[in-house]
Amino acid sequence: MPRNNSNKGKQLAKAAATNLPALPDRFPIAGTEVRPLQLYTVAKRHPKGPGPWNGEPDKLAWKDAASGLDCILLRQPNSVWGAFVGVSPSHPLWGFECDAIPSSLDLKGHGEIDYAETCALYEPEETRICHAEAHRQNGAHVPNDEHDHTGEAWWFGCSADKPGDYVPHSPKPILAREHGETYRDIDYMYEVAIELARQLAAIERRTPQSALGHDPVGASPARLGKS
Repeated sequence: MPRNNSNKGKQLAKAAATNLPALPDRFPIAGTEVRPLQLYTVAKRHPKGPGPWNGEPDKLAWKDAASGLDCILLRQPNSVWGAFVGVSPSHPLWGFECDAIPSSLDLKGHGEIDYAETCALYEPEETRICHAEAHRQNGAHVPNDEHDHTGEAWWFGCSADKPGDYVPHSPKPILAREHGETYRDIDYMYEVAIELARQLAAIERRTPQSALGHDPVGASPARLGKS
């Protein structure tokens, strides 16, 4: 169903790009490097105590070089990683909720896609799923490119809280959590994000907008899922 404009009158959350002393030029991840557009630590979401999460940040945003799509890794309230990829209004899946994505497209992340939302412009940047902005050294910011769609993007994603995943802030007893479960670290979820970006880019190349009922003015009830 169409979303109501409950954010009307709210002020946009300010953007700073990082809460570290400086935003690094490059960030090493999964045997490669990316140019971070945002890099944050979020203490309330970071797992407590020592573990494979030691040294990990809690949010990383970058533009995937292969697909040209914006990607975000964001730690969720239960301390697992979520991987998210944004598409512009020209994408045939723009505006589709999770249960409206045609099964024939076989769009997958870490399991099924469980997140499909517009930009969260009014959330604090450290936990916001929305296009990052490229920041100049003097503190001013500019769009990622001349076709920046901040506020219009539609984000698809998934979280590493599926069966078999280790969830640090799980209500389950510690022994039950640790028995055979795997913590999906930042490197693993980076691979998930870039694979999701690859799939979304491929869908845009091969699927005409009209084939999925694309409405360039806004998302119709049929495309947004069940009413």
